[in-house]
Amino acid sequence: MPDSASVFISHSRKDAAFARTLVERLRAAGLHPWIDVESIPDGSTWPREIQKAVEDAAAMVVVMSEHGRDSEWVERETLLALNLGKPLFIALIDDTPMPLHLLNRQYTDFRDQPDAAFERLIAALHRALAGAQPSRPAPGEHRFFSYVESLPEGLTSARVARALHSWATATLDSITFTGSQKPALNGNLWLGPGGLVVFSVRTYAQIAVLEIPLRHYAGFAPYDDRAERLALLDALNGFMPPDARFAPERADGRPNLPLPTALGDEAALARLLALLGEVVGRLRAAHRE
Repeated sequence: MPDSASVFISHSRKDAAFARTLVERLRAAGLHPWIDVESIPDGSTWPREIQKAVEDAAAMVVVMSEHGRDSEWVERETLLALNLGKPLFIALIDDTPMPLHLLNRQYTDFRDQPDAAFERLIAALHRALAGAQPSRPAPGEHRFFSYVESLPEGLTSARVARALHSWATATLDSITFTGSQKPALNGNLWLGPGGLVVFSVRTYAQIAVLEIPLRHYAGFAPYDDRAERLALLDALNGFMPPDARFAPERADGRPNLPLPTALGDEAALARLLALLGEVVGRLRAAHRE
C-alpha cells in the first residue's frame, strides 16, 4: 500500500530513464515516490492498484513529454488526481505542448539546467506535503450516496452506484453530480465539441437506475450508426428479465437498468462494467482516427 505521504509518478514507459532518475532524487530528498514498475505486487490487478495508488497518494508528479502526452494511462491517472483534488506537479522534459486538461497549470522545466529543476520540484513537493489535507468528496458526492441509500433497496443500490463511481473515476474523463431534490451521478467523456455523458445514475419512481443515453450516443461514432446502437441495446437487454426488455425504438432513447435488480449481483455488475469499458474503448478509438 502506498505511504500516506507518497508521491505518485505518472509517466510513459518510454520515459522510464527520466522516471528512474526522478525516483532516485525524490528518495534522496526523503520523499516516498510510488512508481508502477516497483510498487505493484505480483498477481495484482493493474488498473485497481493504479487507482488505489492515486487515491492514497499525497501528490502526483506527471512526467510530461511527447510520449506522456500520447499515453492514455498518463491521461487517466492525471484526470483521476485532478478529480480527487490532489496536488499535481508537472515535470516538462521536452517541447511538447500541454494537453487540454493541463493548460494554464505551472510546470517545472527540465529542458535546461535539470539539477536546478529537481531542486525546485523537490522544494515544492515538501511544501505541498507539509500542508497536505485529506482529500474531500467531490461537491454533491456525499449527498448523492446518502440519497441513494434512503431509497427502497438503497443499500444494494448504493453499493452498485459506488462501484460505478469508482470505475468512472479510473476510466472516464470526468464525473459530475447534478440535481438538488433528486441528485444524479454522471460519467463523462471529452469527445467532440460538447462531450458525451456515457451513463447517469438517477432515480425513477423511487428506484435507482443506470441510464444509458443512446439518443446522445447517436452523435458520436461508431454509435452514429443505428445498427451499433441496436447491438448495444441488445447487450443491455441481457441484464433485463424477458418481460421487461427494451423495444428497438429505445435505441433512440435513454434505456435504464434498475440497480438493485439488474446489477445487484456481483457477476452482473462485472459484466456491465466490462460492457461499458468496451463502449468507451470504441468511442475513444473512433475519435482518435
